[in-house]
Amino acid sequence: MQEPAASWPLPDIAPEFILDFDLFNIEPVDGDLHAGFKRWHDGPDFFYSPLNGGHWVATRAEDIFNIYRDSDRFSNQGVALFREKTGDRFIPAELDPPIHGAFRKVLNPETSPRRIRDLEAGSRALACELIDGLVAKKRCEFHDDIAQKLPIYNFLAFMNLPREDTAQLMGPSSVITRNPDRVAFGVALQQINDYIDARIEERLVNPVDDFISRLMHADIDGRQITRTECRITVLNVMLGGLDTTTGSMGFFMHFLAQHPEHRRQLVAEPALIPEAIEELLRRHGIFNTGRLVKEECEFAGFTLRKNDLVLLPTTLHNLDERRFPDPMTVDFGRRDKNHLTFGAGIHRCLGSNFARSQIRIMLEEWLLRIPEFELDAESAYCAQSGSANAVTRLPLVW
Repeated sequence: MQEPAASWPLPDIAPEFILDFDLFNIEPVDGDLHAGFKRWHDGPDFFYSPLNGGHWVATRAEDIFNIYRDSDRFSNQGVALFREKTGDRFIPAELDPPIHGAFRKVLNPETSPRRIRDLEAGSRALACELIDGLVAKKRCEFHDDIAQKLPIYNFLAFMNLPREDTAQLMGPSSVITRNPDRVAFGVALQQINDYIDARIEERLVNPVDDFISRLMHADIDGRQITRTECRITVLNVMLGGLDTTTGSMGFFMHFLAQHPEHRRQLVAEPALIPEAIEELLRRHGIFNTGRLVKEECEFAGFTLRKNDLVLLPTTLHNLDERRFPDPMTVDFGRRDKNHLTFGAGIHRCLGSNFARSQIRIMLEEWLLRIPEFELDAESAYCAQSGSANAVTRLPLVW
């Protein structure tokens, strides 16, 4: 269970650097959630928000990148924007060096390019199954029909778990990433923890050669992983993998529905899809994570107190004109696409290879079957900000 969102005392700074930034309620501009984020570049580069418990906000690419890579002053214990919490921390997301490295050493081979290539045939079969079931209908609600289902089906296949378990995981995972209510967060977290504990128990009774079973016998710096550590690691891998992929699929398809010239370029040149994905990942950032200040320090001209939280919106890093010329324009030929959607440094997203693979396969199979599509003018499109931005409703017709 997490702490209540109690307010942290305001820092002693000028009033113009205290702004009501609400991560969970960014207002879109003309339907574009990321343009809503972009408006915060009109204000200070670094400021304090008293909302959601109180935290600093870094808005510029250089500051965000530097904090990502500075584990000496900024702890990943604040990744979920919780100053304190009881219970165990996400593994590896909330761990700092040196123990973080011991877990990544175990986990990196599980999501290596070679391992992901072995999963691609199954991932493609799933994508074809879902898309083929929609073609004749001439319409779909993309979020419900594809963006939510495909990543969680792939995750369950990756974990050697039955597809029928989808319903137990889909709702709670959404609460964890886009609901500011700490009580709801705790309830959802417990639901998923209970599910994972049950799967671990099954592996103890009937061992098999899969991710969970291998993890249960992992060596962590000369000792065997504990059962609790195993559960938390599975939880972290699940949440990280689902959010990036689901959110990206929704934002990408929303963009392609509104920009036929970009869509037709990919239809005509499918080999361009991997490069296009990198530019779309830059333009449509997903994660907005936090860091906890370890000790009082100076940063960006301010004194940061011990246990202050700092929000790092990768969305704002990717849209910073100081880093990317004309950042709101999608250019598949852009030479520098080094976005921060998957993070940077030692905490770069563990599942980035898997996410890219799933998104590429979905686009390849969708554009092959449904090359022309658009937004359904009679239904509403919805997107929501949070620790993981997401499209929550995307009606398409063709």
